[in-house]
Amino acid sequence: MIRVFLSCFISLACLCLAASSVRSAENEKVLYEGDSLYHHIRVSEVDGYRYLSFNRIRGSQSAVSVSNPFELKFPYTRASFVAPAFLDHKPERVLFVGLGGGSMPRVMGKYYPDSRIDIVEIDQDVTDVAKRFLFFEPTPMMKVIVMDGRRFLRSCKDYYDIIFLDAYDDRSIPFHLTTKEFFEIVRKRLKPSGIVASNIWGPRTDEFYLSEVKTYQQVFPHVYLIDAVFSSNYIIIAGSREKAMTKTMLQERIPAVQEKFQFDFQLMTYASTFEDLSMVPIDAKVLHDDFAPVEFLRSRKASTK
Repeated sequence: MIRVFLSCFISLACLCLAASSVRSAENEKVLYEGDSLYHHIRVSEVDGYRYLSFNRIRGSQSAVSVSNPFELKFPYTRASFVAPAFLDHKPERVLFVGLGGGSMPRVMGKYYPDSRIDIVEIDQDVTDVAKRFLFFEPTPMMKVIVMDGRRFLRSCKDYYDIIFLDAYDDRSIPFHLTTKEFFEIVRKRLKPSGIVASNIWGPRTDEFYLSEVKTYQQVFPHVYLIDAVFSSNYIIIAGSREKAMTKTMLQERIPAVQEKFQFDFQLMTYASTFEDLSMVPIDAKVLHDDFAPVEFLRSRKASTK
């Protein structure tokens, strides 16, 4: 059973969330605001960054630098790029479930210009706003599909090296993208050596986090965790390849990825948080299509007994 004593971390996460939520009224310029079928969308510019928000009080979903659109500002987007180090080859096919402001597809498309990148976004208005205000320009090797992510995965025939799951917003998590049945669909769309990388926000003390990890364990033989340091986000990386990844192996591969993407931050900061959760006993319920009370579990602190 996982014992979690993370009061210091939770305090830090709360401070980070508060900082990201507060905008200086006198410096903020609202570029767009409107309601779509799924969100209240707001784009604002503050101190040289444009922010996409679905809930102003609780922070932003995406941020892009006006002067350098390829900068990754948020820790979880930075930590997500540990994922290519899990592959033995360059990714030829990549899928993003959730577009947001397009920060991660933009970077992936720049440094892997020959890779096919599919992006599934349920909200047409989010796609339009990303193009109009957040400098998102699909490359010739990118395809944007306006569709529910699960529906797309169930119907598509392609196989991917990496599937990034980032369809959660700041208020809710689509329950149908958290269940054992969903991850079984994801696994079928991965190449034998492929991985899924999912952004999940903590704290690790709530029951949803534990249930989500437990659910991944039911589908994938290998489940790893990367801490998006100085945030409340984590990246779960899972796959079915025969050989397991170790922290030493991952850290040996990170310099090549760092050089490839020419990041202005140290990717090793995130790789050094690597945890192998594949065989860790977790006392939690597996999420199923007929049992996924996501919001209820997020509100409950896990037992530490």
